[in-house]
Amino acid sequence: MHPTHFLRLALLLAPAITLCQPGPMRTTAVAQDTPRPRGVTPQVDSQEEPIDPRLSIEFNRRYQDLRSGSPLSIDWTLQWSGERLPRGHLDVHIVQGRRIRGRLLSDREIVLTDVGTRFRTLLPPFNTDNDPSSPLDIRAFFISDTGVFPLGERSLRVAGPLRRSFVVAFCEPWQQANSPEELLLTSSLNAEALIQSPFKRSSGLPRQRLVATYPARIYPTDVPTDPLWLCEYNILVVLPDGLRALRRNQLTAISQWVDAGGNLCLFLDGPLSSPQAEFVNGLVRSTRQSPRPALDTDSMPQLTRNPTRVHKGLGRLVVHQDSPFTAEFQDSPDWQTSVSFLWNQLHELSPSTPRPIAGPQTVAIPSQERMAQVTGLNNEIKWQLNSVGTLVKRLTPDDFEVVPMWLLGLLLLGYVIVIGPVDYFVLGWLKLRKWTWFVFPLMTVAFTVLIVGVSHKYMGTTGNARSVVFRDIGDNSTFVRENRFELHLAGTHTDLTTSIQHGLFTPIDHRRFLSNTPYDPTIQSHLDLGVAEPTEYIGSIPTGFTAVQDLPQWSPQVNRIFRIAPSDPLPQFDWETIEPEALSNASEKARNAFRDTVHRAFGPRSGAILFHGNHTARHLWNSRVPLFDGRSQSRLAPPQRLNVSGSNFSDSGKNVGFLEGSCVRPTVGIFRAVSRVAPHGGDNFEDLPLLDPTDPGQWLLVIAVAEGQSLVLYRHLYHDRPTLAQPPSPGAIGEASSTMSTVSR
Repeated sequence: MHPTHFLRLALLLAPAITLCQPGPMRTTAVAQDTPRPRGVTPQVDSQEEPIDPRLSIEFNRRYQDLRSGSPLSIDWTLQWSGERLPRGHLDVHIVQGRRIRGRLLSDREIVLTDVGTRFRTLLPPFNTDNDPSSPLDIRAFFISDTGVFPLGERSLRVAGPLRRSFVVAFCEPWQQANSPEELLLTSSLNAEALIQSPFKRSSGLPRQRLVATYPARIYPTDVPTDPLWLCEYNILVVLPDGLRALRRNQLTAISQWVDAGGNLCLFLDGPLSSPQAEFVNGLVRSTRQSPRPALDTDSMPQLTRNPTRVHKGLGRLVVHQDSPFTAEFQDSPDWQTSVSFLWNQLHELSPSTPRPIAGPQTVAIPSQERMAQVTGLNNEIKWQLNSVGTLVKRLTPDDFEVVPMWLLGLLLLGYVIVIGPVDYFVLGWLKLRKWTWFVFPLMTVAFTVLIVGVSHKYMGTTGNARSVVFRDIGDNSTFVRENRFELHLAGTHTDLTTSIQHGLFTPIDHRRFLSNTPYDPTIQSHLDLGVAEPTEYIGSIPTGFTAVQDLPQWSPQVNRIFRIAPSDPLPQFDWETIEPEALSNASEKARNAFRDTVHRAFGPRSGAILFHGNHTARHLWNSRVPLFDGRSQSRLAPPQRLNVSGSNFSDSGKNVGFLEGSCVRPTVGIFRAVSRVAPHGGDNFEDLPLLDPTDPGQWLLVIAVAEGQSLVLYRHLYHDRPTLAQPPSPGAIGEASSTMSTVSR
């Protein structure tokens, strides 16, 4: 019998004896009360109420499909035609099937008018793996001073755990009917052929849409001024008229999103005004060999190289001075190379010859091999990072320990002896056997109190959360994004409140990552841990809000907080002057000098790690900074099961720790084709990796800093670096340093 089964027997009576517990057993205090606007209670089975005829709603979101793991935006315009103008707030429920996934209560007062009131908010990513066949339903109510007004229901299509969906956004004042040329441009950016190509999947195979790309058309007025809103997209394409219509704060948000890992494609055609020219110049940096040219007398941009493809921070930028709506352009090698560049295709797969955009070539494949390819693609698309257990173990408090099996067995044996032989012989000797009906329940309660006390002694925690923080550094040593992972473990049932400013908050059900099988929805039934209730969000996401979670006792909850362009100060450290290829083989004297520089900037409890290619991570010195245990088994998880269906998997995905997997993703699934994806802040960890292991010119330097019991990882990605094994040639250094061209004012 599992040890927690004994705990369950004891905890059945725990509520009845809570008032009798001594003080030290109550280790977790109740969270502070959070003011909540009054609202309605979500009812999954309630019938949809009719919308008040005085209230009309316009949904400004013009696409239904969601990117895998991304947040989702709500953009409504509410118009009131009644006499009295109601004022109140919104109560939004996110429902899937028969389960409530979350709830948002806006704390900003809204007044409905006859000209229309616009409401925009960003909801965090929701894990829909348990019910992939059901859409996400957004149900909302306007809670006013005159009553409750239902706003109807809006459904969004989501990709389940067996599929990956990508979204490409096109910014242009599109007309109602798209031309055939515009549709061809959107289809030319599909990622299906790019990802299926490494699996050698032919068009004759069964058409399982395991990978799908969806277009999202947005007007320039809908482009957000906060970069977190752009996390809905993998690629953003800004066409000439769309670029000219963007304001300065919108251009700033796009630039910050690219620095954080977004992929941007610009088409230049016609004159540019000052904000747009500054925007392009800020993205496409100049060098001494390629200075910024001035605009001509007609404000027309003149790129010295067309197209221009450069790395910008963690993201990628492509600039074309061509008309994108011609068949000649869409079939050209330049555009095909740009598409591969925007999708972060692995360096070893980058096209050296033109490839057809419509899909891979049809080849004759035997039926058995064909089915093996389908199975391989199917299984690998389901593969997920299997080293999350090391993250959970790193975050688990040291004072948390499961009660030993021998001690539980000893307590159970003592209980059996007391209510058996001791009760029979002692009461018989005293001639008081009629007291058995009093002694038996008394001993049961006493042993229950004892077992609960022992469990609290072993499993009780201080309530202080540990964290692992990834702080990514972009160009000019700027702070471009932060990923914070926290584990909360309470000794008693409690409410947890987390306040977030300019960020996304995502609860992670880490238990689905604790198996070696690629996807197993039944794993949750094998675990003995409770599940936190759906999170309630109060405020305005992502500007400022509070996340309220109902945490069960002894149930670890991992939360992710994602921010773009944080304003927090960074240690003074010059990342740009470091030559990682020289540092990897530096002498002991040079390495010691670098270590002293790191210690002066980050403190004595810091270490440096280099990632390059498919080589093992190289520690530059023995820093003794506690990172991640090489074994993924956590004290909070049952033993992992063997992967019986893993014969089709790449070996690179089996024995990778969390640090390696979050910096260099194993070449499994979509990462057989791409090195990384644009940031989304979700719970699948796919947007954490940075390094392309097949690019010899890329290096990743990680500075690990121990801050108390938490861990902070500063990461900087170096592009187009020469390698020691192969001296750089003019063509090997890359466009970002030798052929870079920009536009100036």
